[in-house]
Amino acid sequence: MLPPELWIIVFYWATYPSGGYPAPYYEPFRASSEMFDESLKTKRALVQVCRHWRALATVFLYEDVRIRHDSGNLKTILADRHRIDDEPFQGHSLGRFVHRLELPYAQTATERPGDTHDIVEILGSCPSLKTLARPSFEDPSYSVRYEFPAEIVSLSSLTRLEWWHYNNAARSGGINALTDVLRNTPSLQFLALGGEFWMNSMPLDPKIRLPALTTLRLKRVNALFVWQIRRWELPSLVHVVADFPADHGGLEELWLRFGGQLCTVEFGRNIAFHMTDQISPFLRGCTEAKVFNYFINFTAPPAEALLVEQSSLQCVGIHAFPCAILDDNWRHLNRHFDFLSSHFLPALKRIVLYGNWQQIITDPRISPALDRLTQKGCAILFADHLTNSPCDHL
Repeated sequence: MLPPELWIIVFYWATYPSGGYPAPYYEPFRASSEMFDESLKTKRALVQVCRHWRALATVFLYEDVRIRHDSGNLKTILADRHRIDDEPFQGHSLGRFVHRLELPYAQTATERPGDTHDIVEILGSCPSLKTLARPSFEDPSYSVRYEFPAEIVSLSSLTRLEWWHYNNAARSGGINALTDVLRNTPSLQFLALGGEFWMNSMPLDPKIRLPALTTLRLKRVNALFVWQIRRWELPSLVHVVADFPADHGGLEELWLRFGGQLCTVEFGRNIAFHMTDQISPFLRGCTEAKVFNYFINFTAPPAEALLVEQSSLQCVGIHAFPCAILDDNWRHLNRHFDFLSSHFLPALKRIVLYGNWQQIITDPRISPALDRLTQKGCAILFADHLTNSPCDHL
């Protein structure tokens, strides 16, 4: 029979997602939202095999918690010292094993005073919590009422926050208000934001300082949301992922505020990046950026008349995920490669290819573009062939 130490290693890899769990730092082309249903099914199966496996695998079962209903019962389970067949489970409460927690807005409604008390106690019983997700509503947001103040708790261990903002919920403050939560997350390193700010949800005291935050991901946000972010102090911010170009020049406002300190910028896989030139404003605003990653088939080539020389950019990662609406894919690709081989990027040294480039690379029509990049001194690398980061600054 295997010793417990080996079983724990086996269970760890058996329940670990193929792409890993989202980290509190920047990962190129990581999906904006992920579910780990297969991993959860495996964990549930392991704890039902036998008493010995249950004792060993319970640690993994409770590391990823999704609150759906009956928060009072979950509070009791996480706070109490769990027992297996009347024997204490390693002397720990199960809340100590929770690393990731998903908290839907339906669970933090405040139709009565104190409605969020159980939720706050759940969060307080998870001292090792690293990731908190507040996803978008599955049902219309008006179906849930927020009439009384929501409570808040210190989240000092949290390093990653995925937040979808709802104005109606934010009015109740506490765990429903982004600014209240950010003031209680001193160790936060990764922040993903979505939703639209309205004037009635603007905080009276907008001062936010996140000293450890290195990565900001913007899902779909409006210009007022970006304007709110511009007022924050983010001294360690070096990576920005934009899944969608905010309306009314929202990204340009972000570049004006933080562009001088950014090292990495990534554009997401959204056809909205194909509608307007977003590369030129990025290059003008992010003068010190060294890494630029984007989906080439979803991003408009920059207009040469609007380009300026960006002498810091050293590495460009381009993902080949196909876009069905492109009429002339080769003309589109050639315009991008013309830009990459131009004098506007004098420091460019590496082109990293992500996704499936096989059909493009083997087509003779790509040869002139690759030759121009080679003559410029650029190394062309395949991301899936690399063991280390292709760019020194990631």
